[in-house]
Amino acid sequence: MKISFEKYHGCGNDFIIINNLSKTLPNLTKDIIKQLCNRKFGIGADGLIIVNESSEYPFKMTYYNSDGNISTMCGNGGRCVVHHCYSQKIVGENSDFIACDGVHSSVVNDNFVKISMNNVSEHKFVDENIFIDTGSPHLVIRKNKLNDIDIIPISREIQKTKLFKNEGVNVNFLSIINENIVNLRTYERGVENETLSCGTGAVAAALSTSIFLKSKSQKVFVKTKGGDLIVDFKHDNNNFYDIYLSGEVEKVFSGIYNYEEN
Repeated sequence: MKISFEKYHGCGNDFIIINNLSKTLPNLTKDIIKQLCNRKFGIGADGLIIVNESSEYPFKMTYYNSDGNISTMCGNGGRCVVHHCYSQKIVGENSDFIACDGVHSSVVNDNFVKISMNNVSEHKFVDENIFIDTGSPHLVIRKNKLNDIDIIPISREIQKTKLFKNEGVNVNFLSIINENIVNLRTYERGVENETLSCGTGAVAAALSTSIFLKSKSQKVFVKTKGGDLIVDFKHDNNNFYDIYLSGEVEKVFSGIYNYEEN
């Protein structure tokens, strides 16, 4: 099986993108997706995105985690797939697309891509931490310093707790510099590891900063290991709307993967 693909990353959060608008792509099983995303024996990525046909929009984004399971919204993946579709003249500089959580608008300016995110009207405190769904579920843990935290074993233990053991949760470690600048590290469920950045995690971090500080700020610069993301939003009594995620994306390479079934 020969699979044409492009490899993209947004702030180090990397994805395999496969265009299936021609509807010629064979069914990709969980094992095939895991093989493609494997960093030792495949292409290597945090996740895989398929560009599917939509009757109402230029394309539909279907996202799989590297464990082979279909997943919820991926913010950096959304930004990368928009740039892919822009480069293929599927969309223009301003366009809409549909994902598992609904319709998103997008703006492309060279390699800088901005997408809209869904409104967020609910959150809850879990001890001193914030659980918030920004297209994917996130637990935000506030810390003074992030460099010395061994986030993988801590996050994996959190996955085992009663609250999260069924669906899992993305675990974010947040250090607030001020109401407009934060540092962030994220452990992503489905990848089961720390990623260099996470788009929905950046949104969760920005909104949580507003909640923690009771801030009136409407823009937060989120610094991750892989680069900087920007989250713009409006809010009223912790009801967040007009949320946008933006930052640089980069096409790494394209190729054809020859998958041989065992």
